[in-house]
Amino acid sequence: MNRSITARNLFDELEDRLQLHWISGLGDQGSPSISEHDLTARPAAVGFLNLIHPNRIQVLGPEEIDYLDSLDADEMNSTATRVLGSLPLAIIIGDGLDIPPLIIDEAKNRPTVLMQSDLPAHELVNYLQYFIQRSLARRTTLHGVFMEIFTIGVLFTGGPGSGKSELALELLNRGHRLIADDAPDFTQISPEIIDGTCPEPLQECLEVRGLGVLNVRHMFGDSAVKLNKFLRLIIHLEMPENPQQPEIVDRLHGDTSMQQVLDLEIPRITLPVIAGRNLAVIAEAAVRDFMLKMKGYDAASEFIERHARLLHRGSRDIGE
Repeated sequence: MNRSITARNLFDELEDRLQLHWISGLGDQGSPSISEHDLTARPAAVGFLNLIHPNRIQVLGPEEIDYLDSLDADEMNSTATRVLGSLPLAIIIGDGLDIPPLIIDEAKNRPTVLMQSDLPAHELVNYLQYFIQRSLARRTTLHGVFMEIFTIGVLFTGGPGSGKSELALELLNRGHRLIADDAPDFTQISPEIIDGTCPEPLQECLEVRGLGVLNVRHMFGDSAVKLNKFLRLIIHLEMPENPQQPEIVDRLHGDTSMQQVLDLEIPRITLPVIAGRNLAVIAEAAVRDFMLKMKGYDAASEFIERHARLLHRGSRDIGE
């Protein structure tokens, strides 16, 4: 389903934050809107007054108002027609400046909304760009439990009955924090960052088989819950088909791979769920090792290098 932003959405969400005043325009359902497809196409979604490539939201500051004031009557009429003829979503005047009367008159019979703000125009542009990018960014929902472990955003995945919620409960007891259970939402907020949050109906809740739904905030306190976190690591819990004959994995590097989430490759570690294993301790160790690798230290590589040095020393001693 395509998401979009209308002038009414913009005003309702940012009226207080950007000190917006609605000057004219109906902003009804048939008014122009900005969709996610507008983020990668020209004209830009938000910018200062541009007559060559009109922005979807045209922002006017002191420089733009000075330019319009310098025009004679005919040029001003022509410019006002061009500005509103491109059907921008809204025209916002910053710095508490007055809107040129010709633009107000021209906008009366157009769907474009006129707004005014006391904030500096550059601040309006910066925040509107952030707001629109965040609101229309690509997003997806993954099944699993999303937690903060040692400041790292970790998503626990696995089939039904693999123990994701029980593992999360144990990690909460060990002082870690829950972000979302069952269906965390992930949004790509930049080319290198995916942010995970919890849908409003599921906030603070953890469902454990046999116990039902638990409220984590009431059980463990405010510090056990976090609103959002960047996704850095996926830990997949896998139940072996034959626990007596576990699959052969790389004993040095473990069962590691990459999983694509939106446009990013996220490191993934697969842990077999076998009776008697303390998955909470193993998960913590996996996160600690991941943090060391982020800093450039790889235990497996050091282990191999150490053995290579010993073998080289042994062969040299034999040669002598």
